[in-house]
Amino acid sequence: MKKRGLRLCERLARRAAMLLMASGTVFALGGCSMLGLGGEKAKWTDVTFAASDDVNNNSPVAVDVVLVSDATLLARVAEMPASKWFAARDDLASTFPKGLRYRGWELVPGQHVRVSGEQFRGASVAGAFVFASYQDSGAHRVRVEHFSGHMVVKLDSNNLTVLDSK
Repeated sequence: MKKRGLRLCERLARRAAMLLMASGTVFALGGCSMLGLGGEKAKWTDVTFAASDDVNNNSPVAVDVVLVSDATLLARVAEMPASKWFAARDDLASTFPKGLRYRGWELVPGQHVRVSGEQFRGASVAGAFVFASYQDSGAHRVRVEHFSGHMVVKLDSNNLTVLDSK
């Protein structure tokens, strides 16, 4: 009788351990989405690009808005300066067709461009960046923190800033 009771206790202990492991996995995966790794959709109403009169030493500047869906790729893109982004973007987009998408513009000094947020609709994103191809060295990269409302990308003489409002 004692052996039968021990076996029953062992089976119950194994089931409890399996249940704890399963629930731990569920909580861990849920935690990833709470941390932003599950992503959210870009829902900007519009995006405005405003180039100063002396932007990029009075030369055109290429600007890309980059949406990253893949968490592993996010870390890679977050470390890239603009020069590396512009050199590698086509290769990255073809290598990770579901993990990355971008839209690009070229602005001349003094130009203001307003685009509809519809251009950024699609799969959920883990992170977003704006890159500007300035002649001067530097990162020229800004991580975008909010994916809704109105976003303004200000391109000054040799630096960019991103402002957002809900």
